[in-house]
Amino acid sequence: MARAHSSARAVTDWISTHIERSDFHVIEEFSTWLAGTPLSVTFQATSWFVPLVQTLHIVAIAILLTAIYAIGFRLIRSTSPSLALPSTRSSRWIWSAFALLFVTGVLLTIAEPARELLSWVFRLKMVLVLLLMALYSVVQYPTSADAMYWVQSRARRYAARAIGVAFLLLGAGIVTAGRWIAYA
Repeated sequence: MARAHSSARAVTDWISTHIERSDFHVIEEFSTWLAGTPLSVTFQATSWFVPLVQTLHIVAIAILLTAIYAIGFRLIRSTSPSLALPSTRSSRWIWSAFALLFVTGVLLTIAEPARELLSWVFRLKMVLVLLLMALYSVVQYPTSADAMYWVQSRARRYAARAIGVAFLLLGAGIVTAGRWIAYA
């Protein structure tokens, strides 16, 4: 565990030395301002608030990734018409989880702005989340009209497999970045 922490610290130190601090000046000022707002101070002073919101955030991640991974594995196996994608059934769960993640993420950022806003790992996580949302939209849109869309041709099956693998990698990247924020 100590070795992983020192590796994460080494990467963070390297990035910090290679990026000018002036690039973060506006974000630092905003973070300082946000940390001093009455809402942020209240969140920080309430001992149960951050653990409760983090728990809800983790539950939303679990719901999201369970559904995304199920669809991802289904896409990877898309070799015959009998494997129609059940995306329409899970889309409510997925978009609800994204919404809960947004709300809890905003609350956690208000409670601990420097931890989130000044971390390059947090920014990476946000990019991965946006990519996952965009990619899920690419899968959901044609599937909502035709559940067999991704198995109707060889090219679509190859695309489905690539998207399935991307779902798995993005999900793993989001979880890794989320944990890394604590050490960066």
